[in-house]
Amino acid sequence: MELKQLRYFVAVAETLNFRRAAERLHITQPPLSQSIKSLESSLNVKLFHRNTHGVQLTKAGEVFLDEALDVLAAAQRSINRAKQAKVGEIGVLRVGYSASSIFSSVLTSALSVLLKERPKLELQLCEGNAFTHLTALRSRRLDAAILRADLSNESVKGLRILYLGMEPLYVLLPEGHFLASAKGIKLHELQEERLLLQPASHGTFLRRQIESLSEKTGFSLSHFLEVPNIANMICFVSANLGVAILPASVAKIAHGLVAIPLLETGATQSLMLVSVQGNSLAEHLDKTLRKLAINAK
Repeated sequence: MELKQLRYFVAVAETLNFRRAAERLHITQPPLSQSIKSLESSLNVKLFHRNTHGVQLTKAGEVFLDEALDVLAAAQRSINRAKQAKVGEIGVLRVGYSASSIFSSVLTSALSVLLKERPKLELQLCEGNAFTHLTALRSRRLDAAILRADLSNESVKGLRILYLGMEPLYVLLPEGHFLASAKGIKLHELQEERLLLQPASHGTFLRRQIESLSEKTGFSLSHFLEVPNIANMICFVSANLGVAILPASVAKIAHGLVAIPLLETGATQSLMLVSVQGNSLAEHLDKTLRKLAINAK
């Protein structure tokens, strides 16, 4: 049984006239009659009474009409959903992000716009580091990822890259700290401070960057406390348990704390969208981010 046969049957059942049904379907009457006979033969059921007065549905035909309409409606819904998925109106968008990138307003604004434009879109978020996200992108377990990282051309080969700009690092201090009025801070000025860091086991770019800056400047990373996540880190700074080095976007939302620029060379981070080529949903996120970046200039 084919969908075409169901459409032909419905046309005859609704018009109760082969000629008018053929005109509605834009075909001639003989192939329509043949299609109905073939359908009845395959079902081994008589669907119409044919006589000199016209055409009438049998009891079986009446039941079959309801079922045929349901099948055709379901088929049309499937077609519509497939078309919507093709243009990115529905589906699942899987986005990875590094721990600090979720604080970037450009990312959250883009996701907000995307969900308003496509309310039926399902969004799945996954936190991790650049290495795990790149692996997930290549295996198609992620569609896109917002990362802070210094990536080689080889590591992103075959993926789509959108650079969203550079972001400076800030030192986050509690109010009343003796460095709170400084215009800028060098690492050596924090030698006596307890530095709050992301766990080394998380493999984040921010942790590696701080370690690299410390090595270049001769700063001893011996007095530190590993904190599970950035939200906790902000709370710990507020509680005067230590100081933190975080990107500007994080520092801006740390209300009640003091953010001072870190003056070391290389104390910046690039923010980028890495996405799968040919994925319509990832391409929509890319376009949305581009628009927001242009409007922000």
